[in-house]
Amino acid sequence: MNLDEKQTKSAVTALVKHVKSKNANDLIEDESVIWLIVGTKKIPDTRKAMPKRLNLKYSVLQSDAEVCLFTKDPQKEFKELLASKQVKRVNKVIGISKLRDKYKPFEAKRKLCAAYGMFLADDRVIPLLPKLLGKEFFLKKKQPIPVDMKKSNLKAEIEKALSSTYMHLNGGSCSAIKVGTTALSEQHIFENIMSVVPQVADNIPKKWKNIQSINIKTSDSISLPIYNSLPEEVQSISIKHNGAKQRVEEDEEASDSDEE
Repeated sequence: MNLDEKQTKSAVTALVKHVKSKNANDLIEDESVIWLIVGTKKIPDTRKAMPKRLNLKYSVLQSDAEVCLFTKDPQKEFKELLASKQVKRVNKVIGISKLRDKYKPFEAKRKLCAAYGMFLADDRVIPLLPKLLGKEFFLKKKQPIPVDMKKSNLKAEIEKALSSTYMHLNGGSCSAIKVGTTALSEQHIFENIMSVVPQVADNIPKKWKNIQSINIKTSDSISLPIYNSLPEEVQSISIKHNGAKQRVEEDEEASDSDEE
């Protein structure tokens, strides 16, 4: 199954035009995130699902976004590790003990969530985070992304995590995936969409057969469709109709033979 490239390009152009028109009177033009909204026919069982990493051609991390990393204790050890590996893109390191003690109140969690554009986490502490972070991070689609802090090339591991996008199967029928920002060109947004959609299909049970619709939007725009599945009932009606038509033609041919 392939996306209609013409339809996808038209949707990207219309969405970017809408954002520029909306921001025309703003003195400072903010970057808007462009989301790919994937609707499924059946809800996947995602009780233990981890975020699915999807490769991108062009990074969706906003240029001014800061990055926070959750680690095992002691956090100082991991700060030193990042420095020794020349990892400069991580702005804040928080150990599990500090996260548990300092960010226990809801308001502290909310402020932490708002302070950073992306959260990473040592994959060994991922199971502890849902309880420590609460619902805010998941509602804002800022679930921490697992990284392997034991990798010999840690810098490459971090950079790959930051340059990818992620699909969070959250137990609903829709998933929202970042595929661009308005800081990217229309062509780069289009290329990101075309490269991500096949990966999305590969990570959904029953793949394309389970995809009902795909739309693109910003956080405050309407959704623009780039794919819609034909309803199953329409498909079955069409099949029955064709079958009936075929039988009629066969009956007519048989009748003609009898007359001869």
